Amino acid sequence: MKLVDAFDAMLGRMTSRERRLFAVLATAIGVAVVAAVVLAMSAIFGSIQDEIDHGRAVLAESRVLAPKYKELTEHRKAIEDAIRANKSTARSMVNEILKKQSLSGEVPGALGDTMADVVSFEGKTNDTPVEVGKAKKKTTKGKSKDTGTGIVQIEQGLEFKEIPQGDLMAFLDMVEQAKDLLFVTKIDASRKFNDLSHVRAQVSVATYQFQGGGDEAPAGGGEAAGATE
Repeated sequence: MKLVDAFDAMLGRMTSRERRLFAVLATAIGVAVVAAVVLAMSAIFGSIQDEIDHGRAVLAESRVLAPKYKELTEHRKAIEDAIRANKSTARSMVNEILKKQSLSGEVPGALGDTMADVVSFEGKTNDTPVEVGKAKKKTTKGKSKDTGTGIVQIEQGLEFKEIPQGDLMAFLDMVEQAKDLLFVTKIDASRKFNDLSHVRAQVSVATYQFQGGGDEAPAGGGEAAGATE
């Protein structure tokens, strides 16, 4: 009550003009306070609205991407299942293709009339663990790094000493169109200087197998060189 009495006494000592000025000042302060509160509340509600709008946009985008994500997930699972089911070596698969392809021209030293009769296989395969989803890390020399996928790329080298150039192109096309897990990974070919229709070629093909994190021996490793199986 003392504060109220002091305030009344202060007003009592003011002239009418001072009271009007005081009222204007008090009103201005009140308006400023109310405006500040309104602005603060608007900023808060605006931020909340932005978050709601962002959430709606993300949800709409997720709905659009969901079918594609499902398709890619199913495709990846199909590839993984195919790799797990694959028990064939790259050599056996490519040799079946070579047996079915006839030579279109004469090849010196050929044992027959198919591509399988003019090819030699490298004695060893190059087996590389596949690391999915993260960059490869260097490992200490002499120590292998467990990738956690259990998938291994098995690469087989082939050598054609002299074959028609068109036959080589046809062979590569047949490998690329094969339904098996077989892929061309390297090609090194050169024409013969005395017969430009024939080429010498070194080709590498690869397949993928699941080997349970490397517990099993790599399939196809250490195969002896030969023309056919």
